Amino acid sequence: MAELICRRIIILNICVLMTSVSFAQLTVIEKFDKLLLNENFDSSNTNWSTVSNADNLLIVQEGEYIMHRKSSVSPYALMGNFTNDLSVFKLIASLKLDRTSAPEGSIGLIFMAQPDGKGGFIFEINKNSYRLRQINRGSYKYLSGTAKTSGWVESNFVKTLNLPNLVEVRTAQKKYDILLNNNYLMGFSEPAYTSGNFGFIIGPASKGKADFLYLFTTLKDSNNDTDGLSNKTGDNSENTRESDVLALVESIITLKTQINKLTEDNDDLKQMLQAMRSGEKENEKLKENFEKQIKDMEARIKRSTMAYDSLMKANAELMHYREMVMGNDNGDLVINLSRNLKKEKAINDDLLKTNRLLTDSLLMLKNELKPLKATTKDKDGTVNTQKNKPARDSIPDKKPEKKEFVLPKEN
Repeated sequence: MAELICRRIIILNICVLMTSVSFAQLTVIEKFDKLLLNENFDSSNTNWSTVSNADNLLIVQEGEYIMHRKSSVSPYALMGNFTNDLSVFKLIASLKLDRTSAPEGSIGLIFMAQPDGKGGFIFEINKNSYRLRQINRGSYKYLSGTAKTSGWVESNFVKTLNLPNLVEVRTAQKKYDILLNNNYLMGFSEPAYTSGNFGFIIGPASKGKADFLYLFTTLKDSNNDTDGLSNKTGDNSENTRESDVLALVESIITLKTQINKLTEDNDDLKQMLQAMRSGEKENEKLKENFEKQIKDMEARIKRSTMAYDSLMKANAELMHYREMVMGNDNGDLVINLSRNLKKEKAINDDLLKTNRLLTDSLLMLKNELKPLKATTKDKDGTVNTQKNKPARDSIPDKKPEKKEFVLPKEN
């Protein structure tokens, strides 16, 4: 509420010029000097439906008309609860597409809607494109783009998600002009419609918002106003009062456009601030990594120092052995060690010779014993000399090898 009051104070206290549009391209150049509908969505009213169910969420909140299409099957039309009999008018609305998860996700305006959905126009925007369609005999006719692109036309005039887009529709003498963010998009004509209702459209699986909607007409055409629309501004019979109201509304539109631009710039600054904070977090993380590496290096240095101290201590203990074998004073120790080594080597050589002699003697005894084993006696006392040949019965029969079964090779 405080934000809304602040915005109203800014609107009432600041006067700026209306953003100009190049009239060289416009086909509808009438002066729309009478305000018929002024909708800022400050509070809920009977002009717009509020719904909350499994398919849709439609509410007026914080100066915006929030439209959330939960169903991903088809778009949804939100028509105003009043009748519009105007044939000459200018319709201005601020629309913002917050998010969408469907290829056909969009938000837009419906104007010149005929009874029972037999005709009308739909202007939509998505992430980076716009399209204009006409309802024709229960189907859609693309007035922009091609059938291959489903009517969508990419444009730099379309602001991305979460940024407001100013949509303006002008019509007079059955001619129409479409403007987006004060940039001329296209013009066309349609002689079949004399008047029609208007409203919003929200695409499948999409969420968007409308900030404001204003409907203007000309003074000469204002006699055709319906009661529902004329009561929006009260009795404006005096030209001076009407001009003041019109100027105020134009200032409001301009200020809201500037507020949207400031909001956009503020979002950019927030992103920059977030990027800077992310950079600070990365720097903090790098700092932590460096500190960790420093601690690891200090631990390694400490371990190396301890190992060095241990080596120095062991070296100190071995120094006196080194001193013993160095210099003339310790020469006797070296001579004694050399003599002992030579003596031990001589003893070892004697043992090797003795072992070799014993081995040779053992071999000679084995050779002398072989003829004695070959001479035996029979039971009758006769001597039977046999060659050193093992008995046949003592040799076990050799079993045949068991062969493994092998499959034939494949052809």
